[in-house]
Amino acid sequence: MIIKFGTDRNDAYGNWADDPRVFISRPFFKIIFNNGLGFYILNSFRFNYLPKFYGTFNKTFWEFGFRFAGLTFEVMWNKFFKK
Repeated sequence: MIIKFGTDRNDAYGNWADDPRVFISRPFFKIIFNNGLGFYILNSFRFNYLPKFYGTFNKTFWEFGFRFAGLTFEVMWNKFFKK
């Protein structure tokens, strides 16, 4: 299990990271388990006064969460994730 606060400053996102049309979601907090399950608090591209829920369910992964007050709260599981 990995518990991490913030994002490393040394993460390489490539030249496209400076493009204003590209949104990079950076984690403020994450807990990642060995089986591919993760809990995340990310920055959001939009400020919502009311929570906006979303979800994606597939055979190999699923994720669901909500956006609220400039943050994204997400739970994700990926079958092929290896930590």
